[in-house]
Amino acid sequence: MREKWLIGLVFALSAVPVVAGAGAQTRKTVAFSEHNRPLVNPYMGWGLWAGPRYYDGRPFTVEYNTAGFGDNAPLFKWVLIDWMWSDREPQEGRYYWKDLDAILDYWASRDKQVYLRVWITDDPGWNGAPGNEVCPEWLWTEGVKFRAYTGESDSKKREPDYIHPSYESIYLPKARRFLSGLAARYDRKDSPVILWGAMGYGQWGEWHTMWSHYPWPDRDVKHAVLKKLVEMYSDIFKVRPVMISYCFDDDQRQVTSLEDFHYRQALDVALSKHFALARHGFIDGLLLYDYLTMEKYWPQAAMLAEGDWSYLDVKNHGTHGTLEENIAVMAQWHSNFGHFYMDAESYKRAMREDREAFENGLRSGGIGYRLLPLTASWPAELHAGDLLMIESRWVNRNTGRLYAHHPLRVYLTDAEGIEKSSAPDRAFTPIDWVSGKEYPVTTLIRVPEALQAGTYDLRIAITDPDSGKPAVRLAIEGEDSRMRYRLGTIRILPARAAR
Repeated sequence: MREKWLIGLVFALSAVPVVAGAGAQTRKTVAFSEHNRPLVNPYMGWGLWAGPRYYDGRPFTVEYNTAGFGDNAPLFKWVLIDWMWSDREPQEGRYYWKDLDAILDYWASRDKQVYLRVWITDDPGWNGAPGNEVCPEWLWTEGVKFRAYTGESDSKKREPDYIHPSYESIYLPKARRFLSGLAARYDRKDSPVILWGAMGYGQWGEWHTMWSHYPWPDRDVKHAVLKKLVEMYSDIFKVRPVMISYCFDDDQRQVTSLEDFHYRQALDVALSKHFALARHGFIDGLLLYDYLTMEKYWPQAAMLAEGDWSYLDVKNHGTHGTLEENIAVMAQWHSNFGHFYMDAESYKRAMREDREAFENGLRSGGIGYRLLPLTASWPAELHAGDLLMIESRWVNRNTGRLYAHHPLRVYLTDAEGIEKSSAPDRAFTPIDWVSGKEYPVTTLIRVPEALQAGTYDLRIAITDPDSGKPAVRLAIEGEDSRMRYRLGTIRILPARAAR
């Protein structure tokens, strides 16, 4: 299939006669100068982390989660924000959004996107520190039954009892009401939130009960419960996609096939509803069915890798591989997104000690996508009112994909870059482009009939689908101050006389 697209900067420019009989055009051809600098683009790359407390129990202020990072984190494009239901709805029906709003607004003003995970089940405790209660206390007093279990560091924890009648009659309706309020506030095109975490089952938001060992009577009961959760998230969050973990669960030894693995986790339902996929716990713990899931579905589902590696633990104990090893596996698993619970102190330490590793993860062969044109050609001259056809060849150098639709825009400007005319090519989309293949692209744009005759610069940009502004940086030289790329010049002739 030929897709519509275009991009580029002059590296070698020449006039090429096209022999096509009467009316043949003289076309210009450009080859592009590729670079290997880190590229920070939307819907990919490294994520910061923010929340009301760290997973060791330390409370974090709004100041710590914003200005505490010390700069605008230029190598990081998004922020994972974890928050607890108990913090957002401390009393039933009374919501508290102020801190979350402040953090969202702060990072959105710095051109960061947000993956928002609001925890609604439980937290195994990490080191047993108090203050990590996920479900609000009023939920239990309303009659939701829970199972007590021993979490990490012998902490005493509670989880909803998923097969008790109170789960369906009380817990799910109240969770739905809360999540619906969250969606009404943040699930909009003008919101910085681009991903929602499906957090309705198990510990760590990882869609498993490896700490509580929930005693499912059989796989069909488990599937029925988790299916309702998946459908609830799908029903509520309509604008931005939901991301679900595809980690193994406590019943992993009973799994007999990839289909069985998906059925037990209700991943079959999530994948049918186009959920994104998150793999937690890189690089230790990767198993066969995780790998098979990734291999089969990464071309159609955005992939996230969440690392165990952290400055809080691994620098002292070395239990989860090196940072470089983690990043290499993230790339091999076709990750669009990667993060390591990069709170403010971890971020500052990372930029002091390991900046090069994070830069390398955004170079050729790294995570996310890295788009560039190899060549492009267009007519040397054209009448106003005619179709402008640009033909090009493209590649993606990295292991992920630009999974969200982004139109191409073609600009005719003066020599100083002042726009005289532009038009979008909304059919253009590289969402299927993967590393190792070359993609021929044809772009067709109508030149306005009223455009004044003269010589113009021809520029292009990949734009945000909502604002129409240039959004994606390319791995070629020549980006202008507005994130557009100049191909060369084109001469526009007066409009043809009416016949």
